[in-house]
Amino acid sequence: MPEVELGFRTKTRQFIENNMNVFDEDIDLTDETNIFTSGFVNSTFAMRLLNFLENEFSITVPDDEILLSNFSSVDSMWSLTSKLKGETV
Repeated sequence: MPEVELGFRTKTRQFIENNMNVFDEDIDLTDETNIFTSGFVNSTFAMRLLNFLENEFSITVPDDEILLSNFSSVDSMWSLTSKLKGETV
């Protein structure tokens, strides 16, 4: 895994873990986990997540890409971010 992608995944996972609604040490948050349907975060968190991604990774998410599906997992966020930055997924 390229260093840029690894850094993205690590920082994004940490941000999510630090803002989760569930405070159980046994929770296993993987890059494929849907953070909304799993109940780890709520829909209002999506705006904080959008702000984090735009500021942390210097991207601007166009309105037509602001879909819950683009923010539901670390994998989907990496796909969106890499597409916006012109990186290969």
